[in-house]
Amino acid sequence: MDDMHRILDIVTNSKNVKVLATIIKVEGSAYKKEGASMLILGDKTTVGMLSAGCLEEDLVERAEQVWATGEPLIVHFDMSQEDDLSWGQGVGCNGVLTVLLEPVNGELEKNLRTVKKYLDLKKSVTRIKRFTKRLESREDMYIVEDGAVFGTGDFMDQGFIKKLRNKNPLYETDNGIKRDEHTPDLFFIHQMVPKPCLYVFGAGEDAKPLVSLAASIGFQVTVIDWRPALCHNGNFPKANHLVVGVLEEVMEDLSITQRDFIVIMTHSFQKDQIILQKLKNVDVFYKGLLGPRRRTERLLGGAKIPDDIHSPIGLPIGAQGPEEIAISIVGEMIKKMRKQRSTS
Repeated sequence: MDDMHRILDIVTNSKNVKVLATIIKVEGSAYKKEGASMLILGDKTTVGMLSAGCLEEDLVERAEQVWATGEPLIVHFDMSQEDDLSWGQGVGCNGVLTVLLEPVNGELEKNLRTVKKYLDLKKSVTRIKRFTKRLESREDMYIVEDGAVFGTGDFMDQGFIKKLRNKNPLYETDNGIKRDEHTPDLFFIHQMVPKPCLYVFGAGEDAKPLVSLAASIGFQVTVIDWRPALCHNGNFPKANHLVVGVLEEVMEDLSITQRDFIVIMTHSFQKDQIILQKLKNVDVFYKGLLGPRRRTERLLGGAKIPDDIHSPIGLPIGAQGPEEIAISIVGEMIKKMRKQRSTS
């Protein structure tokens, strides 16, 4: 998942933060694309990655200069050379990367904290960093999907920015350097979306590896069940939230959005039917139901299974046992996120 969420957590909770490194331009192939970020701390440890390990050490050393001067720095890495001393040799990289290094203090630190606040509220934020054509840093503006604006700059009338304001990215981010016909300046666009939220209905034994795997790769996971003997921290130590109660009542209080993921796996026909009837017409990003299609049709009273319900759930990898089934489910959720991004 996106390293940005871990980075924002550290920026908000640590006083040891020094420099933010972000890929703003990629020419050719690269391990990571525009918008990928890495945080460099005062003890030279890092959060996140920009490459398979070939750039990080150099960036950590350059971060000392950036922190000392208090000024941003642009660095270019040519990964396309074939000699033994070149960047990226042997790791499959074949592109040219432009990386922006910024000291995390003052205005930038304040803005990053504000970004986290909005992402935690499930609202996407688009950063627009303005540069001269020589890549000298200028204004830094942020647009929230609800229309709020913060940061510095007054260039809302740019044509591409008007288009951005009309888009509400789910996971189809479009990052990189943009140009506008009305100015020679360049604009780096970095769209940041909220952490994906997964609601797992059912706290059975097979839910444990699913919750653990999803949480480990960056999902915000909520487990919902009517049985307190099953739905507790001992069984789900990596879950962000555990909700126990009468399903009909609990579901009324859930703040489910169109970015969210839902997996139904209670193993109770009656409970699954209640959940499915409540959520059948709710617009979410992913909706999956454990069990064969015939069972899902019975749950729907013989009606055709809607296209937005994944049944049977998971990628068809011949999964056996809870762990493999968990992999197939998480794999299918990731596939949908990436597919949306690649076709947008």
